[in-house]
Amino acid sequence: MLNIFKQKDNSIEGQFKRISITGRMAFAIKCLEQFIIENKLENLWLDRLTEVLWEFTSSEDLGEWDKKISDLDPNNVMDKHPDNKPSDYDSLTEKEFYELKTYYFGIEDDLLLLIDLTIDIGTSNLYGATGKYSKKTLDSVLRIYHFAQENLNGVPEIEKFRISKYSEKGGWGNRMDKAEFD
Repeated sequence: MLNIFKQKDNSIEGQFKRISITGRMAFAIKCLEQFIIENKLENLWLDRLTEVLWEFTSSEDLGEWDKKISDLDPNNVMDKHPDNKPSDYDSLTEKEFYELKTYYFGIEDDLLLLIDLTIDIGTSNLYGATGKYSKKTLDSVLRIYHFAQENLNGVPEIEKFRISKYSEKGGWGNRMDKAEFD
């Protein structure tokens, strides 16, 4: 069959399949930021977290980004294992580690879920192949999209993220600054 007769999948999933991992990450961060604004949750730790999350979209060294985000990941910081020590977190002082841990234990599950899914988009394929549509990042961004539909007044428009195409750089898309997604 000729390609001109194929219909484009315009479902939400189909749209996100055409958006790169970088674009998916940008969408997720925008949803997280909107959730923070709408729920009046502005906080030094959330500012620091979103700043590091945005580094993903323009970073040429995602391994270095992974180290930074690992230090702010609630799953790591909140780990109750006795071997989870402040000295294991290169970007945090001991005082900051305990402050962040206390902060994370005090926030709502919805916010923790959004943070977790957003970090998951950035880390899922870092050390492996992306596959046809990067199923792991696609699943996470779809969960965020549906969460946003139910919980946000201002859901980011998907069209803004199409500038970063899955067909670029093996699914990762070209590196882009935060401002390019505004």
